Amino acid sequence: MAVATPDALATFRESDRVEPALAVAFVVGLVATAVHPAGLVVGGALVGLFARSLSRAFVLGLTFGLAVLVAWALVLLWFGTLVAVATAVPIVYISVAAAFGLPALGAVAIRGLV
Repeated sequence: MAVATPDALATFRESDRVEPALAVAFVVGLVATAVHPAGLVVGGALVGLFARSLSRAFVLGLTFGLAVLVAWALVLLWFGTLVAVATAVPIVYISVAAAFGLPALGAVAIRGLV
């Protein structure tokens, strides 16, 4: 536990209510990502806030990034442009790296602070 962590947050992280809070954080992060790409960091920070440890925050950040990529692929599939986007190789590499890197960085940064 970090020195700056409030006791209420530390107690909440150990309670049974943390799993529904993580589900809400995932949904809010997905909505934030749909509005702006900075939502990747916001979503990662939200899931990192409720993580019990630094390593769990990292894994939750990666999981959130995977959820964003799956949602993005489903939207592209819906509009029929998944193959065209997937073949734009340099841009796809940047998108995948951002989808995994930014939420994980946000989750670890927030968890490391509080």
